[in-house]
Amino acid sequence: MRVRHEDRDWIFVSDAHFTGRERGEMESFIRFVELERQRTGHVFILGDFFEFLFGFKKTVRRRSFPFKEYLPVLEHLRELNRDGVRMTYVEGNHDFCLDGFFSEYFGMHVEVDPEGREESIGGRRAYIAHGDLSNPKQQLHRIFRRFLKNRWSYGVIQWAGPRLARNVARKLSEISYQKSHENALRGPPPAFRAFAHNKFMEGFDVVILGHSHFPEEAEEWIDGRRCLYFNVGDWALRRSFLRFTPPDRFRLERFEEKTGE
Repeated sequence: MRVRHEDRDWIFVSDAHFTGRERGEMESFIRFVELERQRTGHVFILGDFFEFLFGFKKTVRRRSFPFKEYLPVLEHLRELNRDGVRMTYVEGNHDFCLDGFFSEYFGMHVEVDPEGREESIGGRRAYIAHGDLSNPKQQLHRIFRRFLKNRWSYGVIQWAGPRLARNVARKLSEISYQKSHENALRGPPPAFRAFAHNKFMEGFDVVILGHSHFPEEAEEWIDGRRCLYFNVGDWALRRSFLRFTPPDRFRLERFEEKTGE
């Protein structure tokens, strides 16, 4: 029995950091997609799904797809999209200039948001973002983000081309991992819950983030409203994701593949 589209689950996933070199990680995600195919109505990617993703435009000298190693995952997402699954991609700090990218190369309709977005989920007002701007004390990161995420920098990256841009991105990723990801493995940073609380005070009922690489959930009651915060964690290490099942059920889960007897 097929589930009506409006009754299908929403899947929120973040921080896979696919490079294309670890084929097992991509194959695991593809198996997850296939298992969820019949019950999924909306896929929400909360950024950093690939180690580096830039919306390079097709030009006379550049017609081929610039991220061929990502194709196994992207082609499966395209199949989901063709089946009517709604797709939203919120850019993280490894994603740049993606508006129009998926339609140009894959004919996919993907809603792209460079910052964060408001969404109605089960009739509740939700704020959804990657989460790298959750900590107001990380001024250096905010400055560096503004330096990278603007039309002038995008023009330079487009001119430089995929090979040079990816080499630079790889070096920056190594620095980023050493400075932040290793510390994050110690526990969920408290700044994310504080950020969610501020959003609740603005009137949001649900806040969904990624970036921390730690699956986490919390509940607050504010003026009689039940407010929920979720961090979807990461696909790269924990295979964690958030599932919303209409009309009102949220739950953090992990994809655990069954091994042979």
